[in-house]
Amino acid sequence: METVHVSLGARSYDVLMDFDMLSDLADAMAERGLDRKNVAVITSPTVGAHYYAALEAGLRDAGLEHVARWDLPDGEENKDLDHFVAAVRWLARFAPDPSIQPVVVALGGGVVGDLGGFAAASFRRGVPYVQVPTTLLAAVDSSVGGKTAVNLPEGKNLVGAFYQPSLVHCDLATLRTLPARQVRSGVAEVVKYGAILDADLFQFLELCIEDLVDLAPAALLRAVPTCVALKAQVVAQDERDDRSVRICLNFGHTLGHAIEKAASGRLTHGESVAIGMVAAARMSAELDLCPADVPERLEQLLIRAGLPVRTDGLDVAEVLAFMQHDKKFVTGRNRFVLLEDVGQWVEREGVPMEIVRKAAREVLPED
Repeated sequence: METVHVSLGARSYDVLMDFDMLSDLADAMAERGLDRKNVAVITSPTVGAHYYAALEAGLRDAGLEHVARWDLPDGEENKDLDHFVAAVRWLARFAPDPSIQPVVVALGGGVVGDLGGFAAASFRRGVPYVQVPTTLLAAVDSSVGGKTAVNLPEGKNLVGAFYQPSLVHCDLATLRTLPARQVRSGVAEVVKYGAILDADLFQFLELCIEDLVDLAPAALLRAVPTCVALKAQVVAQDERDDRSVRICLNFGHTLGHAIEKAASGRLTHGESVAIGMVAAARMSAELDLCPADVPERLEQLLIRAGLPVRTDGLDVAEVLAFMQHDKKFVTGRNRFVLLEDVGQWVEREGVPMEIVRKAAREVLPED
């Protein structure tokens, strides 16, 4: 089993990664003082159909008698305030006695983890929760770091809280039931970590990214713990995203979020971020921040992963208008994470809009 410790003082926790470990969750919880008898599992219909029975059986075998499940409907569009309220009300029914504090287990991908974590942060002003990620994207990124949130019609993740899990329990075997498109979306986040923080990881991906896309065990055991360790280091330095360190994790996301919103479900989060990373790399080269071959290396790696590096059918002006509402902007000035080289990032505020528009038009070609 691979273990990465996220060092945050009293809020520290472990991220455990291995294959076929889902039924061992109760033991991992007990070792960390989370052996309460009331476990409230928030999952989704699809994930629950695959993995809830094994999870529940493991918990009951360990003597946890009060285990129940609530399903968040599948889809990013359901990560909203209405379903958040429904989840919290279910927790109130699950544990009506205020002397009984449940442990919330978020079993699923980023949507379940974000909403489940926010529900745990809010119910009775905070109860312990455990992330059990079942997508590659959640395993390497969203399950670690304590960002919990739901969306508003005005934008993604606009209502939420920083609330660290007590444990992240990542059974890599659960990735085998992912659709290929969702695997590729997760690979986009792995590429992001190599591009901004780890040239060795990027070079590893250049050698065998196809193995990662195919979920080869050796590739997963190299990539996932590496990404988690990188994120743990960033979060330890900048837990609440207010020290200009954690912003590096937004590489490709500033334009990517706007592309995702404009695409209205046609593109996944990872696909949108892939396009956003290509645009950001091109801006980096245009500003003479990075060697000229960096954008090409990044683009070719994403293509080999089966990810889009450009998309048509979107209005550039609309995408840029959405981008203006990005929460990373400061006093109306744009703020981008760019590259100085593979594995080296830099923050730039006030990038000239003609450079931003040029990069956007290159990845969003219009007829």
